[in-house]
Amino acid sequence: MSRAQGPGGAPRPAFTTRLDQNKYLPAGGKGSAHAILTVEADGLDRLAGRADCAEVIVIDCSGSMNWPSTKMAAARRAAAAAVEVLRDGTRFALVEGTDRARVVYPPDGRMAVAGPDSRGDAAHVAAGLVAAGGTAIAAWLTCALGLLSAQDAPIRHALLLTDGRDEHDRPGELERALDACAGRFTCDARGIGGQWAATELRGIAGRLHGVADAVEDDSDLEAEFRAMMTSAMAKALPDLRIRVSLREGSELAFFKQVFPVELDLTGEGVRLDDLTVEFPTGAWGDETREFQLCVTAEPAGDPRGRDLQAALVSLAPGPAGGTPPLALPPPGSLLIHWTDDHALSTHVHPRVAHYGGYADLGRAVTAGCEAYERGDRETARAEWGRALRLAGELGDEKMLRRLGRLVRADLPGGEVGLRGDLSPGDLNSAWVAEGHSTRWTEPPQPLPRAVPPPRESADRACPRCGRVSAGTDQHCTGCGLALTPTPGNPA
Repeated sequence: MSRAQGPGGAPRPAFTTRLDQNKYLPAGGKGSAHAILTVEADGLDRLAGRADCAEVIVIDCSGSMNWPSTKMAAARRAAAAAVEVLRDGTRFALVEGTDRARVVYPPDGRMAVAGPDSRGDAAHVAAGLVAAGGTAIAAWLTCALGLLSAQDAPIRHALLLTDGRDEHDRPGELERALDACAGRFTCDARGIGGQWAATELRGIAGRLHGVADAVEDDSDLEAEFRAMMTSAMAKALPDLRIRVSLREGSELAFFKQVFPVELDLTGEGVRLDDLTVEFPTGAWGDETREFQLCVTAEPAGDPRGRDLQAALVSLAPGPAGGTPPLALPPPGSLLIHWTDDHALSTHVHPRVAHYGGYADLGRAVTAGCEAYERGDRETARAEWGRALRLAGELGDEKMLRRLGRLVRADLPGGEVGLRGDLSPGDLNSAWVAEGHSTRWTEPPQPLPRAVPPPRESADRACPRCGRVSAGTDQHCTGCGLALTPTPGNPA
């Protein structure tokens, strides 16, 4: 079916959804129905050029960025690269982060409007950034909040780079800053070097609906910043809400994003009434995300052997301004079906199982990292070995590569051993990615077996009259003698 048309006859941007689940629950008591909601946006790319957005680029300029010298040089190039990607008309600022935050561009301390001249000026300023001072990430985020809150752009985003921990803010200051920033802008964060804290960076990106990751080599930073800003410039829809409407007696246990990164959204739900909750998902471009929801229900009073609607899942535009006309799909039903059939109720949909595997992988990576930090090398070895096996089953090449820097798997009997040259950067690069995931895809269908063509039977002569008959004939066409079957001439 064709999408509704917008101005000029072009198809409207559209969202499609798919809900995968196993509806069968054991009839003996309370059950939990798990489902994966796939949401795909198409056509927003045509609107990105007109989207009103604001960007803040925060670069760690603490003294530790001087060692090695390649780190600060890479940060300067990365900041300039991000500025180059800014779309004309985007409001932006460049912030120097030390034990305080200082807007280094534009010079008036506010925000500039991107254009050829301002991009060139900002890149020149980025090339002159100097490393000196401490690390106060809460102050950096508070500065970004002040800059972005002064703009009426509905899409607000920050890029943050650090090589250290939040050591120069007062205790609890980072948590308070995140509380203030949540819902006001999104933030992608990158750690460079080995002294930053993976849990801290993940906490920042998780609260601000972004992605945290490690820059594995200083030379990768410029391309990483360019890619992050390109992704930010592709956003065209300020917000999309996912609405879950429950039936009486059902409860929502949790709601989280599982692809491309895990974000627990349960606590961010906006309750519309006793049975309806909306979850904000942030700005969208042309992309696919997947979410997992779990609904619990009791069988008391429900009929057996029938599909029942436990919840209705739908999409709704967010309250932010600047929302373009959208074609939204009809709601999808999360079903339950009470059964005494153990085989039916214990089956797990492969898409649900895939993200369950990622949850296990994340727990194993985290348990190993925590054990290593407290000096429990044996537990770290065992947990990372389990993580290595799970990453292999999931086909996650990035995590396999990062875990391969922590353990070696070439020992006799399939055992893994800790590497002796493990660095803090190696630890952080695996730990920060424990919530990243790959999409589940349908396994390829096996090709049908080729059926060999029937063998042609050779003509044969009658032993009595000598008449030649076709190989498929069972009797001589001359005298009627029954012809004996042969291996090449079956009867």
